[in-house]
Amino acid sequence: MPLIDLLLARLGRLLIWIAGLCLVLMMVQVAADVAGRLFFARPLPSTIEIVAEWWMPALIFLPMVAVALRGENIAVDIAYDRMPPRMQAACDVFAGLAFAVFLGFVCWGAWEQALRAYAKGEFVLGMIPVVTWPIRFFLPLAGGLTMVVYLLQALRAGARLVGVRHG
Repeated sequence: MPLIDLLLARLGRLLIWIAGLCLVLMMVQVAADVAGRLFFARPLPSTIEIVAEWWMPALIFLPMVAVALRGENIAVDIAYDRMPPRMQAACDVFAGLAFAVFLGFVCWGAWEQALRAYAKGEFVLGMIPVVTWPIRFFLPLAGGLTMVVYLLQALRAGARLVGVRHG
């Protein structure tokens, strides 16, 4: 599993860098739009559509893998911290499998939507047309990789569960 861990970590880092680049591009675009509006009475065309359809989904979905790998997702540990190690491992198995299954369904639906958007050449109309079909693949890509992370975490928790003795 170390090879898959290395691969997932590198893909997670790559997606974080891409999300960071999207953040910088969004900031530049919004600043240019505001400056154009204030100083020249000419905003950048379709800024709202581009931010909503491109930059925001990239910022939401692309970091999912890295967040899962680092364990930085939201967790409420009030009861979990008081459980014995065996019960914690059982909870980790259940949570990892449940979230992986959930992500599997989400990715399946998102993949079908992405393929339909690609087939139609999906775009939105603003001041200029904004092509949106490529961004539809971000969720199935990032979600699928995140699903693999949670499956691996569930497997490791299962190994802990089997390896922990009654004490």
